[in-house]
Amino acid sequence: MPTENESQVRRWGRLFAAVAVLRSLADPAKPLPDAATFTDKFTPTQRIDRLESNPYDALLRARKRGGAHWEAAAAVFRALPGLLEQGSLSPTGTLGQDRRPDFVAGYEAQLARFKEDLPILRG
Repeated sequence: MPTENESQVRRWGRLFAAVAVLRSLADPAKPLPDAATFTDKFTPTQRIDRLESNPYDALLRARKRGGAHWEAAAAVFRALPGLLEQGSLSPTGTLGQDRRPDFVAGYEAQLARFKEDLPILRG
């Protein structure tokens, strides 16, 4: 979960990780994005939109897969509100080289947290 002093950009990275993990658990053909590919300018909402995944729909697809995929997806879905505890995430504008590392740090921190808690993600 985010810490009290995390930047809004880092919190966007954490939210992106949650949506990406849900998508991956729902569809084995959709691997988790590699943070090293985040080289273009983007807004956090654009990056999430490019996943083309609705968290609720991904949860339902993971439910159909069953087993560990369903259990992990349910845990990630339950974590979504905690990612917004510090308040809403308003648009932050385009993330260039100056703010992109903060987004990536949030993404990687949240992925690490999910991998620690959810064995299916460690593979």
